[in-house]
Amino acid sequence: MIEIKLDPELQKVVDAAKAANPNPPHAADVPLAALRAGYVMISRLQSTQDIACDAITDFSIPGPMAAIGARAYVPKGAGDQVLPGMIFIHGGGFMIGDLDSHDSTCRQLANSAGVKVIALDYRLAPEHKFPAAVDDCIAASQWIHEQAAALSIDPDRIAIGGDSAGGNLSAVVVNHFAHNDGPRLAFQLLIYPGIDLGVETDSKKQLREGVTLDQRILNYFSEGYTGGLDVDLTDPRLAPSRMAHHHQVPPAHIVTAEFDPLRDDGKAYVAILQAAGVPVTYHCYPGLMHNFILQTAVVSSCHQAIEDMAAILKKALA
Repeated sequence: MIEIKLDPELQKVVDAAKAANPNPPHAADVPLAALRAGYVMISRLQSTQDIACDAITDFSIPGPMAAIGARAYVPKGAGDQVLPGMIFIHGGGFMIGDLDSHDSTCRQLANSAGVKVIALDYRLAPEHKFPAAVDDCIAASQWIHEQAAALSIDPDRIAIGGDSAGGNLSAVVVNHFAHNDGPRLAFQLLIYPGIDLGVETDSKKQLREGVTLDQRILNYFSEGYTGGLDVDLTDPRLAPSRMAHHHQVPPAHIVTAEFDPLRDDGKAYVAILQAAGVPVTYHCYPGLMHNFILQTAVVSSCHQAIEDMAAILKKALA
């Protein structure tokens, strides 16, 4: 365990939650339907609402088993011009999260980076275990690249990214494309990604308790995603760090938080990409915890973090 000194604004949020409910149930003990609904509700309460875009459209993408839900965001003032694109894959431990939980994030990224964001609503565990999410994200990303002209997206300027499980899936997609003659994506934005389920890092040891993403919920998500399956945790579709080589993948920006058990996952992936000669930048946000991109309305440094990411994305796709 280490001393946790949060950003003062975040500490106020944590204190207010404790005062309102001193003995809340652990997330792993909450019925899954309630956990999913609560995740969306908290996101709406803590992330910036009513960010206007030129257009926001829900549609479906053909998937390997069923249609994949998607939502397109056209940045404010863009009209019908052809734009760079970003495929956004939400987090939530492969079990929770949807198009609504990360709606604010996608709006802010679209407007601030000047990109057309396409968010994916892939199948969730435990109803759909590994590799359902992987298969959906690969199929949807392939389709978006193929349909770029119809989507008014420049096919040579498409990034992919997401947070937590979405960061994992984003890395898996670009690795798959690089090793299977898939489309060449231009950039990857990995936000506190889970890179290797089977590695016990220092940050996971230090932050086993007392944070939003503790060891128990990590185990809960891992069991939901792979439990009961005969899987190898070193499968690169689970652990993108285990891919044989990474030199063909696009440039990356990797983001972590100081008090996140997944901090060292992201930092380790930076070193792996650098060793492969991939251009990569890295930023660890002090005083913040996992899920901070969903706290933009209550913690000013969280809002600024997304602005930072948008500026990097805009430059990468210029």
